[in-house]
Amino acid sequence: MNFLLRQEMLLMIRGLYFCMENKWSEIGKEYNITPAQQHILFLLSVNDNELTPTKIGELGCWHTSTVTRLLKRLETSGYTNAKTNPKQARYKIVSMTAKGEELFKKLFNTAKGMKEFPFNMNHLSEDEILSFLECGKSILDVHKGKDFRKSVISKQMDNYDYA
Repeated sequence: MNFLLRQEMLLMIRGLYFCMENKWSEIGKEYNITPAQQHILFLLSVNDNELTPTKIGELGCWHTSTVTRLLKRLETSGYTNAKTNPKQARYKIVSMTAKGEELFKKLFNTAKGMKEFPFNMNHLSEDEILSFLECGKSILDVHKGKDFRKSVISKQMDNYDYA
């Protein structure tokens, strides 16, 4: 593939990420929570509210030290707790507390109510969005695997009743 085309793709994806990150930050300011912390709550909510820190790192695409730092803040705030894994005492299981679940419901409803979340796409047709998603899925499947897509990307939040 032409290098300039790859460069344009890289810069476009990076630009889209920062547009999305700005909206996510906007929501987080209201609740004093970062986009990364919001993502951990999302990951817990769509994965039966139990993940190891290692799995959070895999699904969130973070280094272990980043996960540790993020979880510490969430636990200090009372949004998550970590308990010893009964099957392997050396490992922890992270879950959301009732306070964390309540916060996630508020975050979810705030995002769901924003017509321009994660960014303004009103000028695109549904077919254009679906085509973009198919291309993204294809790239992710090669680099992260189908299990990643099934555990993160393909999780549907509409099934959750957070009204």
